[in-house]
Order: sequence, then C-alpha cells, then structure tokens
Amino acid sequence: MKISRLLLSLVFVVAFSGCSTLNVTSKQFIPKDTGKLALLKTSAPAYQVDNIEFKHPDGAISRGVYIHKPDAQFTVLYFMGSGIRLDVAGGYFAQPFTELNANIISYDYHDFGRSDAPATAFGLADMEKEALALYDHARATTKGRLVVHGHSFGSFIAARLASKRPLDALVLEGTGTSARAYVENQVPWFAKPFVQINIDQELSATDNRAALRAFQGPLLIMNGANDVQTPLANSRELYDSLDIPHKRFEAIREAGHMNSMTKPEALAAYRSFTGSLN
Repeated sequence: MKISRLLLSLVFVVAFSGCSTLNVTSKQFIPKDTGKLALLKTSAPAYQVDNIEFKHPDGAISRGVYIHKPDAQFTVLYFMGSGIRLDVAGGYFAQPFTELNANIISYDYHDFGRSDAPATAFGLADMEKEALALYDHARATTKGRLVVHGHSFGSFIAARLASKRPLDALVLEGTGTSARAYVENQVPWFAKPFVQINIDQELSATDNRAALRAFQGPLLIMNGANDVQTPLANSRELYDSLDIPHKRFEAIREAGHMNSMTKPEALAAYRSFTGSLN
C-alpha cells in the first residue's frame, strides 16, 4: 500500500533527523490516480480517445488507444516501459504529445493490461514480431508522418523495430546501450558488490547499438539528467556510437526516468526535431 511506504519513509526521516513530530493528514489516505486516460477529457478536450485492437495470427489481441484530432501535425506510435499500463499511466504519457499537436497510438504489451493472449510460450523475439505487426498496421492506416517513440524498455523494442523498417523518425527516451546495462542499473550502487546478475542469452543479446547500426533515419535521444534507472552516461554512450547523419541528443535538466517529456525543454526539442522532418 502506497501510504504504508510513505509513512515508513517518514518514520526513517524523523528517526535519523532527530525530529519529534510526524504530521499525517487524511488526504494522504485518499488515493488519487494522476495518470488515467480520462484526465485527457479536461486537459486535452480537443482530442478524441478511441479504443483500438489488433489480432495477431496466434490469437493474441493487442488492445490500445488512438488519441487524435483532425488537425494534428504528426502521429506518434508509443512503446511504453516495462510494467506500464495504459489505464494507469496513459493520460500521463499522452499529455505532452497533445501539447505537441500530435496524435498518439499505443498498445498494452502482450497479455498485459488490456491485451489478451493464449497461454503459450512467449519471449522477446515474439514481442518484437508483435511490435512489427503493430507498426505495419499503424503505418498502413495513418496519414502523414509516423514517429516511433520508445521509453525505457520500450526504447529497445523501438530500436529493434528501426532495424526492420525505414521509419519516418525514431525517438528514444530514457534509453541506453544494452539490456545488460539496463538490468545492472536497477541495482543500487551500494548493493552491487553483493549482487551477482545472471542474464539469459535472449536478453543479453539485446543491444541498441547493434539494432541501430544500419539505421539512417532521423533520431532523437532524450534522457533525464537525474535518471538513475537509465543514467545519462549510458544514453550518451549509445548516441556517440551511432553514425547517423540526422541525430540529436537532449539531456533534460531536473528530470528523472519518468518525467522528461513533462519538461518545457523536452517539448521544445521535440518540436524542433519533428519540425526539421518537413
């Protein structure tokens, strides 16, 4: 329960700071969902939110949303981070794109959130196939520019997609060099001497540098300067390793892993990047 974690944190702060008073209000016990899709009705009233689905050959059904308005300048196919669901965070990550006058298409991952699937073995290679099918469907049904945007784990999905298709543009947010580096970054620095990480072959082979080696389309890499899950140095290492004529790197000040796109400088960079595609 979130409130329990909050109180526990406060207790530690009080204990170690020497304070003697802990103020708790009733509002702390009232849950508030700050990321649900319904919030777009008030924050972006010009947009329509349509429920969409795509059925894969194996019977799996990817369900998502198409957030759109008639005069949008471009469309974003958004691949979320691992563990992120539309009904929990869809309104949060979609809001910046409505400020950019863009349409948004996004699906919950395989057998997660709104999406359903048969009870069969499923791995990263299968997820890449689903992402490719969703892109092909979006490209076939979308007019104008289609920007593929991957955040966190979704950046690895987006990069693999870029190795298979000539994208109009690619944006990687909160990204890094490899899945191994991504996993290792999840372990706090103070625990690293005591933790041994074993990564299976499928995951260890996931590397954005290899996936983007032949990509020559427009690329924007953005990372929060305070991101600890995908540190700035890792995303910069990826950027420097790529020989791409139209590439751009943005370090977003005072941003962590989840909130880069909420910052004005990120929106300005996005506008400049997409404006250069004309």
